Amino acid sequence: MPRYCLASLLLAALLSGAVDAADPKTLTVQEPGDPATEALTRVHNSIPIVEQLKAEPKANELFAQAKGIVIVPNYMQAAVVFGARGGLGLLLVRRGLKWSDPVFYKISGGSIGAQIGETQGALVMFLMSDKAIEAFANKASTWSMNAGAGLAAVSFSKQTPETATLTDVIVWSDNKGIFGGAAVGASKISRDVPANQVYYKDHDITAQRILSGEVSSPQSKPLLDVLPAPAAKPPT
Repeated sequence: MPRYCLASLLLAALLSGAVDAADPKTLTVQEPGDPATEALTRVHNSIPIVEQLKAEPKANELFAQAKGIVIVPNYMQAAVVFGARGGLGLLLVRRGLKWSDPVFYKISGGSIGAQIGETQGALVMFLMSDKAIEAFANKASTWSMNAGAGLAAVSFSKQTPETATLTDVIVWSDNKGIFGGAAVGASKISRDVPANQVYYKDHDITAQRILSGEVSSPQSKPLLDVLPAPAAKPPT
């Protein structure tokens, strides 16, 4: 089997739920779970990531300034010459002094280069501009971050005090082996329709209804409780 096919199969396993999310550093294969359980697990797995970020002063500043946040508890990079990367994530946006309930997404992408092996870790995107929020909330169900939306992404480790006002997306990961802002900027974003439907028990659910606060779920409370409150003055 060609090497690029192996990488693609590993990524497909991740996005289908067939990669074990219990250990973010170990890649094992399991039977795909049902969408409702998977969506709830995704929410619960986001909590320790938020707690980890809250221990970093720079991240706390971004929580206060960001207009939205995308959390991918288990982002995998599988590279066998031709690489594939992606994960299952969720988006929350600021609503005054609170955060919205989550909208579920799938994030994927590819790369070419002399890369062998697999890497997995948490990935977080701080959405700093209205353009970034607009792209996630209102674009078609599948789009590309750079070609489709023109969003500029920068790595958390390379940000400067001016970054928050000059870029659309700031990317953080707990694994240095994960590709940085440039790779995430080349990612394809797909709304995870089945996850949204089962989580909110609504076949006609839309991202706009969730992010506006029209619909919510009590299952989101543990995650919302640990998220730092946005700044009182919305960023400009």
